[in-house]
Amino acid sequence: MEFSEIIRVRRSVRSYSSEVPEPAEVDRIIDIARRAPTAGYSQGIDFLVVDDPDQLAAFWAFTAGEDEGDHGGSDRPPVLVMVWSDPQRYLDRYSEADKIGFGLDHADAWPVRFWDVDGGMAAMQLQLAAVDAGLDTWFFGIPDDTAVRAHFGVPANRNMIGIIALGFRDPDEVPTGSGVKRRRRPLDEQLHRNGW
Repeated sequence: MEFSEIIRVRRSVRSYSSEVPEPAEVDRIIDIARRAPTAGYSQGIDFLVVDDPDQLAAFWAFTAGEDEGDHGGSDRPPVLVMVWSDPQRYLDRYSEADKIGFGLDHADAWPVRFWDVDGGMAAMQLQLAAVDAGLDTWFFGIPDDTAVRAHFGVPANRNMIGIIALGFRDPDEVPTGSGVKRRRRPLDEQLHRNGW
């Protein structure tokens, strides 16, 4: 599939078939995602794959009512990939001799927290790689990750960037969400050249 086609067809799919992507394919997609840019080549992004049915059930039990549409059963995605950033890797990297001059060796010095920006880029790259592999995705977040973090043993110093559902769309899936209800802004409203 051409890149422009991948961009055009990618959308949030909320209803999935029971077909499960091969674990090796999921690993290949994550290998692509982890190659997204990171500030200073800090590589401070981690991926937690949940594909065991019991662990998926636990995730949905912890987050019941927090996702758009209460996925009550058979239409749930068969794989979830949680994307986490590790701010300390960035602070350590920017404490090294070749980066210390930027003054970014403590979190408060960062006007933009690149660990989270980089996590967003990795999440987008993961989705595009998944679509290229013939899978469907849905990026979402949860308001409170406390139970998820505890259950899956996520280190306290990680920031949740979001969760990506992976799988194959249910053949009866009907698109929902804001993308169906709202128009895309015209390019000339968003593009500014040589000034606002």
